[in-house]
Amino acid sequence: MENKTLLASVKALDKANADIKAFLESIVDGESFVETDVFLAGKSYDSVDEALGEGVVTGYATIGGKPVHIFAQNSQVLKGSLSDAHANKIYKCMQRAIKAGTPLISVIDSCGARVGEGASVMEGYAKLIAGSFEIADEVPHICIVKGVAVGMMATYVAGADFVFMSKDAVMSVNSPMYLVSDAKSFPVDYKAKLGYAAYENSSDMAQFVYSDAKDLSAKLNKLTSALLTDEDKSSDDPNRVDPKLEKMVSAKERTELVCDKKSVIEYCPAYAKEVVCSIAKLNGFSVGVIATEGDYISCEGLEKASSFIEKLEAYNLPLITLVDSLGVNSTLSQEIGGFAKKTNALMRTVANSTIPKIGVAVGNAVGYAYSALMSKSIGFDYTLATSGAVVAPIGMDVTKVIATDQIKELKKSAKAATEKDDVDANALEKAMAYFDKVMKNLDIKGKSVEEAYAQMQTNPLIAAKDGYIDNVIEATNLRPYLASALLMVLGL
Repeated sequence: MENKTLLASVKALDKANADIKAFLESIVDGESFVETDVFLAGKSYDSVDEALGEGVVTGYATIGGKPVHIFAQNSQVLKGSLSDAHANKIYKCMQRAIKAGTPLISVIDSCGARVGEGASVMEGYAKLIAGSFEIADEVPHICIVKGVAVGMMATYVAGADFVFMSKDAVMSVNSPMYLVSDAKSFPVDYKAKLGYAAYENSSDMAQFVYSDAKDLSAKLNKLTSALLTDEDKSSDDPNRVDPKLEKMVSAKERTELVCDKKSVIEYCPAYAKEVVCSIAKLNGFSVGVIATEGDYISCEGLEKASSFIEKLEAYNLPLITLVDSLGVNSTLSQEIGGFAKKTNALMRTVANSTIPKIGVAVGNAVGYAYSALMSKSIGFDYTLATSGAVVAPIGMDVTKVIATDQIKELKKSAKAATEKDDVDANALEKAMAYFDKVMKNLDIKGKSVEEAYAQMQTNPLIAAKDGYIDNVIEATNLRPYLASALLMVLGL
């Protein structure tokens, strides 16, 4: 009789958990998932089959051959709602991850709390969030928002190192009904208001998006490979050159051309698009790359870059910057609202980071962009510039205005010197020597003298001469130089 009861319970559990276990098995290595605490149930249940695993599946597996602990809330059992026993089951999985030193993968799909449990469910939430703080200090934590993350499960998600969010997922601390309900328009479209599409342009809360389990598996493998393996054997030639780098390409494409093929996973791709952050491999080594898009860096871009560097620091991943930016630009309201503090925050993050750092001027490395994202004084170990880069405290357009004024003054001095009875030979010699220098160092054909002057002032060779840039190279050779420089800064 007891065997029949057990068999019935197993069948009930298998049926209830079939879909979520299939999802787990599709994102980990084949047949590697082993379930734990299969029959755990809360005290309020009279039999195991009533509890149905407490609406959460826990266990361990491998991803890319690397061990992980993993749990997944099951929205098909009591809508994945959290109870005291549900929280305890997850907490046990978290503690196993810490003890084993493996990453924790959290799959979130919960409608909220089982409010009938009163204070015990609030204690359960507190235990999970306190546990996530323990995880943060010990092992990598990746959250996957599969369906719904509401209430304090959204708070739990916010503590993860990296967050994947389904295109169909919804996330909010307060009830979606409370946040977006409108008496004139029912039913409420929660996904439009609180889904990934709402988050992707407005914050870096969800760093990665996925469309289905296959897409998630591929991205998860890329991320865990970079986070968990310092070096892999690369099939991509470190000496590969690419003529495309000589042309105008996007920051995203430049990152992909420089890094190992098919290794790049972009962080917050739709948020602050002028700052493209990626985790990738370069000659088999894990790196973080920040590539700017050529325009000004926004407030959001400053925060995105700072947050990304903090994650690289946590995982001890080297930073490579591909700088093409005119610096920062702000509105009056932003300045009054503390824009300077945000520019300071990014520079503080860079200066305080201990990871190896390589900076490259690939286009405009102007003003703040140069100082924050590639200067030796802020902590970059090795710096490069491509031959067509602009390295200057101000942009070319402003430089031309200043150049025009300075050249007019020089011409005026030279003219005044020749008109005097006692010719100021020094002033004349200074003016003529300057123009001679312009002619010798620049091809000014088709340019005004002012344009030639501006070009000379922004030439990366000037910064290299002063010791601020280690080498000026052709853009097509960027990958080989970076592969070599990476070995140098890593001490290999």
